[in-house]
Amino acid sequence: MPTNTDALLKCLESEKLIGIVRTSSAESCLWASRILIETGIAILEVPLTVPDATQVMETLCDEYPNAIIGAGTVLEAKDAVRSLAAGAQFLVAPVIVEPLIQLGEDQDILVLPGAMTPTEIYKAWTLGAPAVKFFPAESAGGAAFLSSVRAPLPQIPLVPTGGIQLAHVPGYLQAGALAVGVGAPLIPKQLVESRNAPGLTALAKDFLAARGAAFAS
Repeated sequence: MPTNTDALLKCLESEKLIGIVRTSSAESCLWASRILIETGIAILEVPLTVPDATQVMETLCDEYPNAIIGAGTVLEAKDAVRSLAAGAQFLVAPVIVEPLIQLGEDQDILVLPGAMTPTEIYKAWTLGAPAVKFFPAESAGGAAFLSSVRAPLPQIPLVPTGGIQLAHVPGYLQAGALAVGVGAPLIPKQLVESRNAPGLTALAKDFLAARGAAFAS
């Protein structure tokens, strides 16, 4: 699978969906991730808040070489280094972390820093971020806000994340999002805790369908 920034941006543009697998244990993260990948969600983010997150990433990279596995909630360069050593192909932060953006530039690694306001988004871009995580997307104004930001800043690829429900996906993509990041609405705690594989599979299929519906004629 691709590892350089340009290739990964093209994958994001093509897939349009990042599954964010934030769970309370490594075992549950692996369980949910396997179902999502096997259902067709090819890009996953494993937050470093998951216990033994780097081991989870390493396992997923070994088991699914055609999937794209990234690390989330990366706040320090040392976290980036250990995530990359575990096989992470991209790095995501909830805020602007300048050393992380610099590391991405230096090593040709896709880094998505988090930003909410137009000023923050533009700052992340000028620091060298190839795309910016618009976070928390729904709380900040949703697809309408993203569309308004893109009007004067169309050159900045945005990946809205945070509170995005199934019904919101088409609107964000139609507003010009590069891709959308979806966590709890895609991987509900109750489905994970009950190990409801059919339920999680059905929900993943619904999100994939919503992605496609954004551009259906």
